[in-house]
Amino acid sequence: MSMHSSRSPRIGMALLTALVVMAVFSVIIAVVATQILAQRRLAQTRHRQLQADWLIRAGIERAAVRLLENPSAFQAEYKDLGLDSKVSVNVEKATEKTFDVLAEAEVASEHGHVVRRSRRVRFQRSILHGMTRLETVSNH
Repeated sequence: MSMHSSRSPRIGMALLTALVVMAVFSVIIAVVATQILAQRRLAQTRHRQLQADWLIRAGIERAAVRLLENPSAFQAEYKDLGLDSKVSVNVEKATEKTFDVLAEAEVASEHGHVVRRSRRVRFQRSILHGMTRLETVSNH
């Protein structure tokens, strides 16, 4: 009986130690998992922002190509660029040779969060030696 009574506190202490160690590991795992999820959300948001920035560039380039071919004001919207994204381009004639371009992009996530970006550019169109040129006058 004396053997039983001396082992019982050791088993109890070992069990208590194991529970404390498991609790500490559980807290550490929960903190790490939370940090990983936060970093993933941040990376996804940054990805959508970059996608919107590149869509704006594409919209401005499309406007530039069209202005090289035909110097007139126009509006266009492109929705076939990717899932839940669109680009709107609005070109207005500022003077006889200059055009204001406004490009706006929207990229949505699967959770409904939308990233919006816009950019204004002023182009000057000129013809020199039979070649049409387009120069950026100002960039906002």
